[in-house]
Amino acid sequence: MRWVEEVNSRASFSDVELVVEGVNDERALRELGVVANFTYVSYLLRDIRELGEIRIRGRTFIVMTDFDREGRLLHDRLKRMVTELGGKIDEAPRKAYKSLGMPPLIEELSGFLRRRVKDWSLLRRSSP
Repeated sequence: MRWVEEVNSRASFSDVELVVEGVNDERALRELGVVANFTYVSYLLRDIRELGEIRIRGRTFIVMTDFDREGRLLHDRLKRMVTELGGKIDEAPRKAYKSLGMPPLIEELSGFLRRRVKDWSLLRRSSP
């Protein structure tokens, strides 16, 4: 649960967005207790195309795309685009997630943990 606390701490600022691939990824993270300003990759890419630097400059993004080939490519693409337009990428939550041995697909997170934690309700109560 320290990972969730760290993500929540980093994502608690109004200029920070947590980027996921889709609704199932957002749902899995919320079920775990992550509280953030979520945005989807497709929306962010559209905004970058339409608004460019205005949308990105001065903002920080936590990119939690999947750890499969497609997700890694999306992460790299977003990282390049965001930094070129004056935004920041917070890599710490992504690196920590991977080091914890979590599933490569974010949407599988809650099921992965439910199979390993006897009393899910206790886990949920300990998160914000």
